[in-house]
Amino acid sequence: MSELRTNRIVPRDGLTSGTYNAGGIIQIRQSLKTDTFSESVSTLTDSAIPFTATITPTRSDSKILVQMVLNVGASNDGDLSIKLTRGGSVITAATGDAEGSRARVTATAPPFNLNRQGQIITNFLDSPASTSTQTYGFKFRHAENGSMTCYLNRNNSDGNSGLIQRPISSITLYEVSG
Repeated sequence: MSELRTNRIVPRDGLTSGTYNAGGIIQIRQSLKTDTFSESVSTLTDSAIPFTATITPTRSDSKILVQMVLNVGASNDGDLSIKLTRGGSVITAATGDAEGSRARVTATAPPFNLNRQGQIITNFLDSPASTSTQTYGFKFRHAENGSMTCYLNRNNSDGNSGLIQRPISSITLYEVSG
């Protein structure tokens, strides 16, 4: 049996010049959350981190492609959003521009009924510039006046019925050669 190992993939014709000249995927890591998370979050604050995924880059010039598919619910209809984190801190480059008092977030959920769930899907190409283990996650935030309970993998009612659905959420990390 043969085995091929590499820590860098370069296309046959070499790398193009420019900022985004990644050569290929070196490794993939995925974390799934099948249980639920809920937390009452006050206005203008972030939640705890519901779950994370980790990856240890093989090269310091590698980039990490972060893909999240999150099934979310809320106790109110205020805009539910997330902020992408690395090592427990918000990645500022993965949030919208600062302007006035507007909250900088990574992505928002589409409007949904309180007894339904919405889905947040986001992608971000990060440059941790390190070969140390990197931990990616997210924090909830909302645009409701007062407290709002933010949910992952459940809706607001979460009644015990065959009509209530329990999805999974995932964080997938790809190390992309620099």
